[in-house]
Amino acid sequence: MSRKMLGILAAGAAATLIGSTAFAEGQGAGSTGGDAKACYRTDCGKSIKGHEGKCGGTKVEGISVEKACTDAGGAWTTAEDAKQYAK
Repeated sequence: MSRKMLGILAAGAAATLIGSTAFAEGQGAGSTGGDAKACYRTDCGKSIKGHEGKCGGTKVEGISVEKACTDAGGAWTTAEDAKQYAK
């Protein structure tokens, strides 16, 4: 295999890796896709540690990591699924 061909293959592999990483980052919690997940209240009041406020089914602003959400007592889910917590 020539050096030129090896260089072309390496460049193609690098471009694929960079493109797939950018795509994965675009699909995270900040994505506007219909299945984007966030932290939602399961009950009213102080159901989320450190975040007083609204009733179940509402999004908790300030928590954007699944582990932090579940540790605080929230539900890491989609907006559609969070409707089950509304009272």
